Amino acid sequence: MKEVFVGKRNYWENSISKGDLVLDIGCWRGAKVSELRKRGVNAFGMDIDEEKLKMSDKKLNLKQGDVTKKIPFNRKFDWVIFGEVLEHISNDELALKNISKSLKNGGKLILSTPRNVPFFEFWDPAWVRWKFLGGQRHHHYTQKELWDKMKRNGLEVKEYYVIGNFIWVLNRWINVFLQYLFRLNKISFSKELKGFCDWVILAEKVG
Repeated sequence: MKEVFVGKRNYWENSISKGDLVLDIGCWRGAKVSELRKRGVNAFGMDIDEEKLKMSDKKLNLKQGDVTKKIPFNRKFDWVIFGEVLEHISNDELALKNISKSLKNGGKLILSTPRNVPFFEFWDPAWVRWKFLGGQRHHHYTQKELWDKMKRNGLEVKEYYVIGNFIWVLNRWINVFLQYLFRLNKISFSKELKGFCDWVILAEKVG
């Protein structure tokens, strides 16, 4: 396992070959699935939120499903993409177990999820909302916690990097005020900046 340069996720995704079987978990309206299919990839998507799926292109054939219960595709995948979802799931180990079972041996998982920053957890507005206002679960992971959970479920971390600097944190909080207090549109900013907020991981199914 090694730390790699920021932006390596693009390299990982570009390594997905034409004909590979790929599952995007938490696919929303299927933008990533659509992008991959244009490259000739056999891409599939699932999301727990049926309302989001109703707004998707029906040709993508996305499915509603809960990753802690059952992957709604009867096949083994070469790749699984699992971005910014794990932190919301109470039974995260069961989610990782089901993902591992859905991968071929040697299959790859691209995972991103928030990182635990001791004494500075309030960098994340979603974490503050969860802890103090009763919002949706938004857990932050230490390296040991996340690596151990993955290892117990047959997933070995091969490469990783961390994104989100202080400017990124400031922009997140500005977005909260714009969206929820003033009902204005969010401002855009790049997430692919070296920092301390989000784990971005490439793991492999072993054993």
